Amino acid sequence: MSNVFLQALERFKHLPNALLLLALLLQVLSFPWLEHFAAGRLALVGFDWVILVLALRAARATGIESRLGYVMLIPAVALHALEVLFGWNGLYVASMLSQALFHGFVVVCLLRYVVRDDVVTLDEVWALASLYVLLAYVFAYIYALIEHSAPGAFFINPSNNPDGLTGWWELLYFSFTCLTSVGFGEITPVSDVARSVVMLQQVTGVLYLAIVISRLIGIQTRGRNGQPP
Repeated sequence: MSNVFLQALERFKHLPNALLLLALLLQVLSFPWLEHFAAGRLALVGFDWVILVLALRAARATGIESRLGYVMLIPAVALHALEVLFGWNGLYVASMLSQALFHGFVVVCLLRYVVRDDVVTLDEVWALASLYVLLAYVFAYIYALIEHSAPGAFFINPSNNPDGLTGWWELLYFSFTCLTSVGFGEITPVSDVARSVVMLQQVTGVLYLAIVISRLIGIQTRGRNGQPP
């Protein structure tokens, strides 16, 4: 059993984007259980640190790109920790903004990693999945900033929101529904700014899938025709 585990761990070491995707999904699953008490929120800060470091590694950031990534990473984690500890209004805004910027930076790095050549590796396939999830995170942070600056910008059906709060977790859920185009459900954008950003995310989600599928088909077709990929 130990040998199987070690082999799996060794395989994952060469698939950093698979580790990143796993960490993102674990955060989504653990968030509802940890957000309601102080120690749990601090644990989420640690979780956040691991995910952000994994994201830089998965994006294969090197040189100035790597240094810039860590310059953005440190305030993102520090501001999140301070906001959890003290709950100051300004810290929340700074934390959401730094998280949005860092996750957006990682999305750009992952996109560069995926399209830099015409050979699709297994790790690049995992990168495409991680990139898709990270897009939802980026927009969730933007939505949180919009809701914070204009409370009520997003409406949640009261029967589905007994505490009356519209926080980052609810907006992450909303972001995934927009990105995957499955419909709004119980959360709808109300303000004009919120609707504008929602339209941008919907277009981004559709175009992302269209571009990825066309790229994969193009590479496969060239390979079958004996052309260089």
